[in-house]
Amino acid sequence: MHEHWKEAKERYEAIEIPEDLSFATESAVRRGNRRYLRRRTLRRGWGAGLATCACFCLLVNGSPAFASAVSSLPVLGDLARIVTVEQYQINDREHLIDVRLPALTDTGNTDLEQRINTEIRTRIDQVLAEAEERAREARDAFVDTGGRAEDFTPIIIDVDYEVKCSNQQYLSFVIYKTETLASAYTEIYTYNLDLTTGTELTLPGLLGPDWKERCDQVIRDEMARRTAEEDAVYFTQDQGGFSGVTDDQAFYLDADGNPVLFFEKYEIAPGYMGIQSFSVPLP
Repeated sequence: MHEHWKEAKERYEAIEIPEDLSFATESAVRRGNRRYLRRRTLRRGWGAGLATCACFCLLVNGSPAFASAVSSLPVLGDLARIVTVEQYQINDREHLIDVRLPALTDTGNTDLEQRINTEIRTRIDQVLAEAEERAREARDAFVDTGGRAEDFTPIIIDVDYEVKCSNQQYLSFVIYKTETLASAYTEIYTYNLDLTTGTELTLPGLLGPDWKERCDQVIRDEMARRTAEEDAVYFTQDQGGFSGVTDDQAFYLDADGNPVLFFEKYEIAPGYMGIQSFSVPLP
């Protein structure tokens, strides 16, 4: 497994990135220890079983030695297909950047790995470049309105990932990009893969032709339950709240392989409720 990890890292770092999406990481301070797990609204309410799965994923992803040790086990070794290939921090007067980047490996499908890893690297380089530009603009605006450059509070940009489901057929993981100035805003990028076909999973493929009706019913029932039992608050349709799932509905798979549809902060509920997620059982 350790050799696979080294090969994956070498293949990942060899990926050519379009010039207009490149991000200056040469000055990054690379460190080997990951910061402690951050709090995220999306993680509230998890059961002990999912927490155990998450802990395993973090150990595998964060430690090649641990991954090498479990690779000899017939079941666990087969599940470890996501590795950390790049980790670095940048700390200057404009921003604090902390990045932990994953790569797909050991699937037996080189084309799939190349496609997904290229997409991840290109996407993250782009969002970091955009965030870096916003940080510069925010600092310039602060100085232009009378603030002292040394008093500017750097923007915090955090990129991390988490494996949600990993079995013989499916692999689902998410990448988080959180940007914090006065408040925090998180963008989530999902990757849901069928390892047997090398294709991306879709809600129609998982739930059948009536997937929209199934999802709408589950979400409306769960919103009603939360409103009654947990004092949750959701926007009405007139307020721009939930009006039905769309073709580009975001989702990931839970540990049992069920689709989990989620809505980002402010999308269907007040911001204090954070990200809202709904598990839809497979037929």
